[in-house]
Amino acid sequence: MRNPFYIYKKKTGVGLIWHVRYWNEKAQKYTLSRSTGIKVEGKKERRREAELKANEMLSKIRFETEAADRPFLSYLEDFWKPDSSYVKECAVLKKKPLSAYYVQQNEGNVRIHIKLFPKFKKITLRELTAGVIKDWMTWAADKNVSARTINSVLSTMSVAVRHAVEREELDRDPFKNIKKVPDNPSEKGVLTFAEREKLIKVKSTDPLSRLAVLLGLLCGMRRGEVRGLKWGDFDNGLINLTNNFVNVEGLKKPKRGKERTVPYLDIVEKALDEVRKISIRRGTSAFDFGEGYRPFADNFIFESIDRPGQPMGETFFRNALRRELEGIGISAGKKGTKSAPAVPSEQKRRNLTFHSLRHSFITLGRLDGISDLEIQAVAGHSTRKMMEHYSHAEKAIDFMAMRERMGKVVGV
Repeated sequence: MRNPFYIYKKKTGVGLIWHVRYWNEKAQKYTLSRSTGIKVEGKKERRREAELKANEMLSKIRFETEAADRPFLSYLEDFWKPDSSYVKECAVLKKKPLSAYYVQQNEGNVRIHIKLFPKFKKITLRELTAGVIKDWMTWAADKNVSARTINSVLSTMSVAVRHAVEREELDRDPFKNIKKVPDNPSEKGVLTFAEREKLIKVKSTDPLSRLAVLLGLLCGMRRGEVRGLKWGDFDNGLINLTNNFVNVEGLKKPKRGKERTVPYLDIVEKALDEVRKISIRRGTSAFDFGEGYRPFADNFIFESIDRPGQPMGETFFRNALRRELEGIGISAGKKGTKSAPAVPSEQKRRNLTFHSLRHSFITLGRLDGISDLEIQAVAGHSTRKMMEHYSHAEKAIDFMAMRERMGKVVGV
């Protein structure tokens, strides 16, 4: 008859600790591991003490409820539920609550990218191996899943599996030697000085689109921060930036909880006035400030027509940028037809997205001579290194204009 357990030494953050592994009669192998909490020390290393503790713990061992013997997919589905024990642990014990958006992303990864893999349907958590994980990576790549998504899904699985290892419900980490797929995302495009000037001067057909783009380009605001803007946030040339609107979670504090003050130019004030007129015509709740009608201070500036009390969706901001860039000659591209050839998208080629406006604000602002400390404060970056990440001077400089200036300086 097998011994019901054996003890062994395990290196931990507090030194060598005696651990115990128990015999699982159903599985016909030693499976469940636990810490005895007893340090390996002294001449006899406290071995006898550890054996007595392991024997004492034996009566409380229940193999039938062991997490490692659960179907792998079932374990993942439960792990990433909004009310799972892991989500609660992060909020209550670690004091680092997970965002609802992050949890939803992981739920989606399980549903869309993990459940469809045939091998995952047949194994328990304990039977997951590095080989099966690598087979999934190959399978996903064959289906043209991007490297970024593959790495995201690997994280969905590894966080859940390593949690079981930390709880000593699993005695090994199959992700130990799994490396991320090489991913070289293209840098965000930025606008040049000339393009910024065109965007400021161009006559827009949609005041809302114009205001959204100017807030990104001249104030360095993130899309979520623009979505969360309310009329009361504007105060005599300054924006009191206190909100960020995120899908699933709704209105919350700006990224990393950093509220900040953002100055805005007269051109932004003019665009704001045009949007204010639209809001009043549209029937947005308004009252008399004494200078005429204004929307309520607590109304979203980019309030949705279809969902009163909520800001416009992300699609509006993508389309707003596309329209404004096309207005200054940066093509969004067109599909070909029988009578006309396709037009390539310069916006796509240059990787110009709404977040590119923030990159452009930081890059052009630094080239304009605004100090790094001022740029960092307005952009809300916690470190200079992050601000440097957003700077792309080589993309924004007009080198021919620079050549002419250099010629005048040296006199040739």
